Amino acid sequence: MLSFLQPSSMENDQIYMLGLRPFSQRVHKIMEIIQELDKIPTHTLMLLKESLASQEFLKAIYSPGSNYFTYFLTTYSSGGIIYQDKSPQIIEKLLTDSNLEKFINYFIVACAKQGITLQYKVDFSPDGSLEIQGFPYKIRLKDFSNIEACSIITSKNEIAFLVEDKIIGTIITMDDFNSDFQVTGTQISCIRKPFDNKNMFHFELSEDIISQCLSENINLLNVRNSELVDNKLKSISFTPNDLLFYESCLNTIKDVWPDYYLEIKGHIKLIGIMDTDAFGGFTTDILPDAIFISHHPYDFMWVTENLVHECAHSRLNQLFLIDPVVLNDHEERFKSPWREDPRPMKGVFHGAYAFARVALWLERLYGVYKDKKILNRLEFVEGQLKEAIEVINTHGKLSPLGEHVFKEISSVTKPEVVVS
Repeated sequence: MLSFLQPSSMENDQIYMLGLRPFSQRVHKIMEIIQELDKIPTHTLMLLKESLASQEFLKAIYSPGSNYFTYFLTTYSSGGIIYQDKSPQIIEKLLTDSNLEKFINYFIVACAKQGITLQYKVDFSPDGSLEIQGFPYKIRLKDFSNIEACSIITSKNEIAFLVEDKIIGTIITMDDFNSDFQVTGTQISCIRKPFDNKNMFHFELSEDIISQCLSENINLLNVRNSELVDNKLKSISFTPNDLLFYESCLNTIKDVWPDYYLEIKGHIKLIGIMDTDAFGGFTTDILPDAIFISHHPYDFMWVTENLVHECAHSRLNQLFLIDPVVLNDHEERFKSPWREDPRPMKGVFHGAYAFARVALWLERLYGVYKDKKILNRLEFVEGQLKEAIEVINTHGKLSPLGEHVFKEISSVTKPEVVVS
């Protein structure tokens, strides 16, 4: 039987791929407008559009940054309602603040992986460095006094850099741009970006578009004490010890619940460790493959639980993209075990799903580490979960898929033993 509560390896995961449809539609819409602008050769655009039919290519360009950037380019909000922009507004955005160049930047590594030839001009920063989205290294010119821009040409597993039609360096990789590559040429070098966990997870908000998203959508984020949050949420100033700590938390999940680690690795690209105490953690459907937690150094139990918890919210958001799941009116409010304020049924359902996975995690953790604190936490979580199940059972209006998931959630709690 298909399970939505149990973790997925994310390989050929159809829920995930169906969840990419809104992103894919936005990318196609932008491509059509770029074609009207005649800023990129037609044959190159056609190759890119054809490549979007490939699941691997779509996954390669999909990231928290690219997802929100396409959302930013194609929509606007007013009074809390999201509207689709018309072509003139999208054109205006594309031609402002180098947004067209930023958009194409997301395709460079994907094109190199897939062997698609993309030629495009890119600008170096004042210090002679260049960052390509999806590439875990900062590219630096050894002599940048007279060079402000260069052309990039991609081919199979290669990115070549040209100045005045002369190749100044080439990045060659046989390992999916993770770690093993070589640089040919004398004028460029590569410096690994710090704290990106070997290109599996980013821990810092290295993309400006992510900070922009959090700043512009603070009222939409599931942050309980939003009045305490600086309008520009930022990640902590990482140290090597911080990196080792968070990697060890992920490795604990990998050791105790390997399947869950595969879901995190296969879906989550940004684990933002945030410099705030206004929240424990949150996800948002406008950054679907990112999770955010506050910095709790050296509290293994808290961090591992919250990684499991927030990844669960992210997984459930994928279901909500393809099915309503909860049919209650959003204006209705119900008692939630996890919040003082009444919540929409969707919020109660989200909490139940996340804490059902937390309960499964704590059971496994207690099986490895017989610590009374873990058992106490498990009993507390199960008590809250039962309360939420009762609220959903009494008031919830669910789709057939929602009913299926709810049965899975309900099966996590142990039935009460009645003594006659």
